[in-house]
Amino acid sequence: MAIAAGVAISGCANTDDNGFVGSIDLGSDVVPPEVILDEETFICVIQPEVLTRYSCATGMSGESGGCHNSRSALRLVDAPEPDYPLCNAENQVIGPVPDSYMRNFEAVRFAVQADPESSPLYLRPIGRAAHPRVIFPAADPAAELIASWIAQGTQ
Repeated sequence: MAIAAGVAISGCANTDDNGFVGSIDLGSDVVPPEVILDEETFICVIQPEVLTRYSCATGMSGESGGCHNSRSALRLVDAPEPDYPLCNAENQVIGPVPDSYMRNFEAVRFAVQADPESSPLYLRPIGRAAHPRVIFPAADPAAELIASWIAQGTQ
């Protein structure tokens, strides 16, 4: 019976083309969409208006603390706003960028995918992917900032 099953299975699929049953050869020139995130937008908008405002690194008051600085794969550092002008009205960096901002930018880059609607950085705080709590609703300006920043990086 085992021999008959083996013959039946081996006769069901032809794997001569690429070694996988039911797969499609995408060719050798497949290039995933590249995401080039704007550093100035992160420094002038995302860090202060989303990560700092919502205490993403340390957690909100009343929580046990240490959200993304100790309990998550997305490691962020506490990055309070500097006491000097960092950006101008056009969201261009005009002052020295704190190291904490750059460390967070590097960390966040790995939580971004080309499509904002499938990016963990967008999905998790709005409660559409695994996250301990909803940080803000999808209609919140913070969610819109994240989505537009990611979309800007794919154009």
